[in-house]
Amino acid sequence: MGRVIAAFFSILLLLVSVYLFGFAFQVQSGQAFVFMGGLVLMSLSFFLPIHVFGKK
Repeated sequence: MGRVIAAFFSILLLLVSVYLFGFAFQVQSGQAFVFMGGLVLMSLSFFLPIHVFGKK
């Protein structure tokens, strides 16, 4: 059950990060911070399954 939750949370993080990438071009100020937040969430969305599913 933990793997299913991790996979769902990873996909959710991936979708939020893609939204932040697009949203960064719409805000008036702080575009770099919003875009970097998207990069951090994208990295976490790939790190989480590797870390959780890599354990045996």
